[in-house]
Amino acid sequence: MRNIEQYLIETADRCIRLARAGREMADGLEAISNDLMAKAVELDSERDKLAKDSDQPLRRAVKRKA
Repeated sequence: MRNIEQYLIETADRCIRLARAGREMADGLEAISNDLMAKAVELDSERDKLAKDSDQPLRRAVKRKA
């Protein structure tokens, strides 16, 4: 009977460790996801700004012709 009890205790401990590791991994993945999203927004904003700045001379030329 002692072997079964020991097995159950060890299995329960292993389950707890895996659950905690899973939570830590999920938290880490969420942090990485947030960093990636922030970088994507930053790059998108920079691209929009560059596109807007490059359109400025064209817009001025169009206005002068009109």
